[in-house]
Parts: sequence; C-alpha cells; structure tokens
Amino acid sequence: MEEIKINMIERPELKKTILIEGLPGIGLVGKLAGDHLKDELKAVKFAELTSTYLPPQVSIQDDGTVKLVNMEMYYWKGKENDIILLLGDFQGLTPESQYYIADRILDFGKDYDLRRLYTLGGLGTGAITHTPRVFGAATSKNLVSELEEYGIVFKGGGAIFGASGLLLGLSIPRKIEAVCLMGETHGQIIDAKSAEAVLQILTKILGVEVNMNELKKKARQTEDQINKMSQMIDTHRKSVERQQELLDENPFYIR
Repeated sequence: MEEIKINMIERPELKKTILIEGLPGIGLVGKLAGDHLKDELKAVKFAELTSTYLPPQVSIQDDGTVKLVNMEMYYWKGKENDIILLLGDFQGLTPESQYYIADRILDFGKDYDLRRLYTLGGLGTGAITHTPRVFGAATSKNLVSELEEYGIVFKGGGAIFGASGLLLGLSIPRKIEAVCLMGETHGQIIDAKSAEAVLQILTKILGVEVNMNELKKKARQTEDQINKMSQMIDTHRKSVERQQELLDENPFYIR
C-alpha cells in the first residue's frame, strides 16, 4: 500500500482556487466550521486521501458499512474563485506524518491553480468567553494588513500545531498565500460558538453567503455548556471564599 494515496472520484476544472482546511483540532472548531461550509455550499466530493500515516482503523457508517479512515476533498465553483475543502475525522499520527501529508496536499493543490490557503482551528485559552474573538496568523505582512479590517486579531507569540500550522509553513517556499483563522475557545469543550465566529469572518472574506442556522443551534448548545461551567466555577469560588472567611474568623477552624 502506498504511504499516501489520493483517489480521484472526479477531475473538475478549477480556477484561482482557494483551499480551506477544516480538520479536527482544539475544540473541533475547524472541523465544525469546515463541515458546515461544505453542507451549506453543497460542495461535491472529488478526491479521498488514504494513508498509512492515519489511524489504523475503519469508520462505521450510518448504514452499517465501513470505510477506511481518510481525508476528503470537496470542490465548489464560485464567480471569482473556486474552493477546495479539505475535511476529515483525523490528522496524521506522528510529527513526520503531518509533514508528509501536508506536503502532499499542497502538491495536489498546485494541480488546481491554488492561489490562497485558509486553515481553520481553535485557540485554547483555558478561559470561558461568551463572545469569542478570531485570531490570525499569515505568511506575509501584506496579508495581515489586508485581513485586519475584518476584525481578525493578529499578535505575535505562540505556535500553531498540526495541519493548520504546517500547511502555512510549507506554503511559504511555494509562494502560496496562507492564513490561519483561530477561534477563541476554552479548549475542553466542542465549541460550535467559536466555529460560528470563525465562519462568519471567513465567509465575509470569501464573499459567499452561508446560512448559519444549524451552526447557531449547535452554538446555543455550546453556550449552555459555557453557562454550566461558569456556574460551577462561581460555586467553587464562593465555597473557597467562604472557607477563607471561616479561617480568618477562627484560625483553628478545621473543615
């Protein structure tokens, strides 16, 4: 078996193509955003990437049949730019495999007039927020200047791991413009609210209209999770404060 194989289902003719990566990561932000974009655009699957670098398993589908773990590529034809969506349930298992897969994907994109790349992910802060910001990183200062007007926060420091980072880094020697959009998220929940924030900005950049209703429903579930976490944290804080008050009143108080 080939280490990385791309099976073609269809060979579309695409122009001025934009590649959007929405693989699993922190809070599943990128995957939720990518999957929703695919569903709303009714993008067409045209290729599957299978690899010995992906987990050694099959996925059981709704009808009881199985399929080999893979990454899937979908296309959508726009007025100005065509779009390729890179989606899937897994990333490479090892650091080396992440490099090999990212490199192969960019080579694949060259065959379809790839002009720009957006990777989507979450920025884990460990904090709870009800209005997640979208942070960004880009391969050039010109891109930063161009995209700041959309409300994306660009600031130095930190690192981007996995496909979302490597696709950017490996785009530089290929002279492909690349940007990572990261939704602010706690990091320990599946965060549709953060995915919605990322997708709202991405669709503005792309100039496409997408119905957000289904994602908003999931975002409300995220909001409920956040509220419950906030209540638990608040209850714990009050308990700690009360214990401290008792200790201050009576240094020999034993709980």
